[in-house]
Amino acid sequence: MHKEYPASYSPVDDRDDTKLLGSNTETRPLLKPRLIRSSQWISHGVLMSITMIFFILWIRAPSIDDVVMYSPANEAIESIGIVRLNGTLGTPSIYTGSPSPELDAIWDRLTWDARTVRLTAEQLLRIGEKPSPVMVRYPEEYGGGYMVAVEFIHQLHCTDMLRRVSWGDRSPGHGVYEPPEEFRVHLDHCIELLRQVIMCRGEVTMITYDWVEGVKDPFPNFNIPHRCRNFEKAWDWVVEHQVPISKSELVRLEDNEDLPSFP
Repeated sequence: MHKEYPASYSPVDDRDDTKLLGSNTETRPLLKPRLIRSSQWISHGVLMSITMIFFILWIRAPSIDDVVMYSPANEAIESIGIVRLNGTLGTPSIYTGSPSPELDAIWDRLTWDARTVRLTAEQLLRIGEKPSPVMVRYPEEYGGGYMVAVEFIHQLHCTDMLRRVSWGDRSPGHGVYEPPEEFRVHLDHCIELLRQVIMCRGEVTMITYDWVEGVKDPFPNFNIPHRCRNFEKAWDWVVEHQVPISKSELVRLEDNEDLPSFP
């Protein structure tokens, strides 16, 4: 944009400054334009470099979804990348089918007795919990520490319970039958917990629909990809760290207290 001047004035860029100054006045050369332009480019380059460094650091910084809450089992987390799940109706699986001792044994391997492990007081603080006299601790002869379980085992227990109910088995497992009202509370607890987990994770993988011969309405294709972890590696970690103790040996210690109601 050109600079505008008032009507009563005019530019004087082309005047001869030597005529306006006395002949004895010393004149100094102006800073060379090339040097000015060079310094401007250097400053611009430095600013661009700083901006790029901060941008790269921001890109590489983990998002809130990438941050994994502390667990000693984190060392067993191993991504196996994108896996396409098998959701075709009627596909056989070792985890499905009519009740049998063999099928129950497969599920028992995953869920029986919760396969509890140990946390130290320091680890307990790192998971966001504070030591409390109501918390169950292992006896010193078993190494002490706080009794904990890995969450996926309880989620699998709830899934197994729904499996049993779908076949008319009114027990939470291993032939242990609860009074009807207690069983209903137990079952609702599992349904509600699985509901919360599903909504908490909010999977957004897309399910396409197909036309299938003999089927009137569009049918969903449940064979969809998911980012998966190595389950066997996590499972092996639990087995390796499981504390082998019977329920009869899990007793209240002298400084333990009782909660007035369920947590």
